[in-house]
Amino acid sequence: MASSFYVHTPVRTPCQWLREKYDARVPSDSKKRKNRIEYAAFLETFDHHVGQILDSLEESGQADRTIVVFCSDNGGHPEYTANAPLRGSKWNLYEGGIRVPMIVRWPDVVQPQTEIKRPVIGYDLLPTIVDWSGGNPPKCDGESFANSLRGKSSATGEPRSLIWHFPYYHPEKGFAKAPDSISIDDFATSRTRPQSAIRRGRYKLLQFTEDNRVELYDLSSDIGEQKDMSAEQTELTSQLRRELQRTLQQQNARFPIAK
Repeated sequence: MASSFYVHTPVRTPCQWLREKYDARVPSDSKKRKNRIEYAAFLETFDHHVGQILDSLEESGQADRTIVVFCSDNGGHPEYTANAPLRGSKWNLYEGGIRVPMIVRWPDVVQPQTEIKRPVIGYDLLPTIVDWSGGNPPKCDGESFANSLRGKSSATGEPRSLIWHFPYYHPEKGFAKAPDSISIDDFATSRTRPQSAIRRGRYKLLQFTEDNRVELYDLSSDIGEQKDMSAEQTELTSQLRRELQRTLQQQNARFPIAK
């Protein structure tokens, strides 16, 4: 496993020539222009390092028998990146905070330009890797998506539920001064309060711990999470809320303690 410092804060490139390259490309009226120049330089550096890994696999003769998985742990930092059309960013559970890229290279198995519509989550990687290796995936929260990569159907009937939990306040410093709203391309670190989310199929529910408030979105038609449907879809909202609470209790999830 390779985990690069790029792209992560503090975003300050040591390569002046890269800074100058993107200074000439980023429009003068761009929001957070200085940050975006540094970020672009960081991103090119990261791309170079990924290329070095792939080149090493080719040079050592291991490329044809090595599965490469590229993914991220969370959405983009709001002060450096634009996550549109997704709402939110790193530190919250809107799609901009949890929907991330994943690219798999598996020579002679995964065909180029293959796109999987099925939602997968980080804890799916363990059973998938075991499956890739010819073993029997262990009983765990995740599900193998190896068949999807092979181009085979992996339909299992009813869509499963995916769970996220963020029991914290952020930012830790300056919370009171941070903007309260979370929208699309804020280019600012907003206040994030303890929250949880559950997705089943096309629907996603967020629950906020402080006031037990919920929001429900249909991601198939509202990827930007702009229309809260919780008041219209009351039965579905109740079902997802109960399942989310039951799962968090079973996992002994942490919650903030009221003062």
